[in-house]
Amino acid sequence: MTAAPTQAAPATEYRTPGQRRLLTGLMVNSTALYAVYGAVPAVLLANLVADIAPDSKSTSLGVISAVGAVGAMLANPVSGALSDRTRSRYGRRAPWMAGGALLGGLSLIAVGVGNSLLWVGVAWTLAQIFLNGLQAPLTAVIPDRAPADKRGLFSSAAGLAQMLGAVAGTAVAAAFANALGLGFAAFGVLVIAGTAVFLLLNREPSATDTRHEPFHWNDFLRGFWVSPRTHPDFAWAFLGRFLLILGYYAVSSYQLYVLDDYIGLTRDQANDLMPLLSLAMLPGMIAMIVVSGPWSDRVGRRKPFVVAASLGMALALLLPLVLRSEASMFAYSVLTGVAFGMYMAVDTALMTQVLPRPDDAAKDMGVLNIANALPQALAPAVAAAVIGLLGGYRSLFATAIVLVLLGAISVLPIRAVR
Repeated sequence: MTAAPTQAAPATEYRTPGQRRLLTGLMVNSTALYAVYGAVPAVLLANLVADIAPDSKSTSLGVISAVGAVGAMLANPVSGALSDRTRSRYGRRAPWMAGGALLGGLSLIAVGVGNSLLWVGVAWTLAQIFLNGLQAPLTAVIPDRAPADKRGLFSSAAGLAQMLGAVAGTAVAAAFANALGLGFAAFGVLVIAGTAVFLLLNREPSATDTRHEPFHWNDFLRGFWVSPRTHPDFAWAFLGRFLLILGYYAVSSYQLYVLDDYIGLTRDQANDLMPLLSLAMLPGMIAMIVVSGPWSDRVGRRKPFVVAASLGMALALLLPLVLRSEASMFAYSVLTGVAFGMYMAVDTALMTQVLPRPDDAAKDMGVLNIANALPQALAPAVAAAVIGLLGGYRSLFATAIVLVLLGAISVLPIRAVR
């Protein structure tokens, strides 16, 4: 494999005859990847940090997450840009996906054997880098291979897989609360296996003969900056996704501590309740993901779905703010499943319609993925700051409401998408 700069092939050259295989592989790989994202920050990492530093668990988790966010922010667009320019007999995306999955899985195993905050922080940062190195070329599968008139369907499939993965990951991870090392190892193996399924089902054409332009470092580095003035739709889409994801994960990443310190449960009770809350999200989430993506294809609109999802999420966050109980957390989970399911069903389709250049799809999707990965990684640090500076968990819910509403407002100026 060489990472030479290329003139990326048109998307039609990368379509596979079997769209069902592509959908299946995309769902399996996305489910495995997002199971890690659901399991590690909210459950496994939170429990591990609490075991190592119980008196400073909130601050320590925030710092480790913030450091990992830097790695995630850099790895996603860089790996996407390099995959755009890769020439190998295995294609452009496959080598980066395979390498990211293998190294990311091994890094997760390393996190689980750590017994110091420094070890855990370094290993988790490496895991973030490698997993985001997998995520960027995986996300480029939709603009690469999916027909434009079916992107709502593919977005729904990807959204369903992501939410199922995140919810199932959270639920399964709770079973490893007393065997954290084994839990990290299990999810490390899972992401490797999920990527292997995708690559075996969807062999990518050789890219050794792909045309390429002379490589210039200045042009390569400048390519990561997408001017908001020149491409305002891209900038608004980035901002809208960033704000909504940050608002959602600011609460969900601290759910263990919310149940413990805000609702008043013991840590064992909180670990037992978290899988039930995750399962409560599933019915509405599945229904909205299955319905919303194809529905948006039929009506030719994306923005109304994003706005409705944001409003629904704000309502869900309002419930535990005004009512401090286990019942309000269940209601929050049910409504969040409905709202976030609708959002995930159309979000990817919307993003593929604001890309500046189809030839740089993986790089540009990688930049947009910063608005997904970075707020997830930053969310614990933001939550810790809000809790510490603004007066506790009620302030956290209020802040999350403001963020998701601003996310809805941000998509309204987009002109290329209705």
